[in-house]
Amino acid sequence: MGDMNLTEYAAKILQTRSDESRLCYETPYGGDEFEVIDQHVHFPIKLNTGSCGCGKWQHSGLPCKHALRVIYHQRLQPIDFVASCFKGKAYKLTYVEHMHPMPDPSQWPSLNLPNILPPLVKRAAGRPKKQRRRGPNEARKGKRHSTVKCSLCKELGHNMLTCASRKKSAATEASTSTTSSQAKKKRKRAA
Repeated sequence: MGDMNLTEYAAKILQTRSDESRLCYETPYGGDEFEVIDQHVHFPIKLNTGSCGCGKWQHSGLPCKHALRVIYHQRLQPIDFVASCFKGKAYKLTYVEHMHPMPDPSQWPSLNLPNILPPLVKRAAGRPKKQRRRGPNEARKGKRHSTVKCSLCKELGHNMLTCASRKKSAATEASTSTTSSQAKKKRKRAA
């Protein structure tokens, strides 16, 4: 990872926000001030101070979709507007120090303090959840088989109960059975 490259987390968020920025429209107002329209809502943006009306850019350190719309329209690089804590240099500085060895627990100094016990766990009311809670950017679990195959006509997209060919054959059988029953009634009347 280079000093100016983004961390994996920042790159992923920047990619999703840049995809969302395609639906926004920007208007320059002179200098570094712009206005972006997103679903009929106007957001003022100042590139030199790194601020947007939605507040995401100021709070997260990563440009929001409105700011990215302006950055791309001005033909600038989004990496230049990302906070330095999301770049490779800060990531490397985090792990630059070496780890110090720890002595064995038998060598620790003994203190006459009471043992701290974990808190008592109270069982929550209701049935426990079957699945874990997923993160906001995590994909939902999908179905195992996304396509259904009919056992009658062997086509995809429907099952045997909703098969059109079954309905057609049932309709033709019904019409032939009604005509044959009407013929039997006519024969009985004639006899």
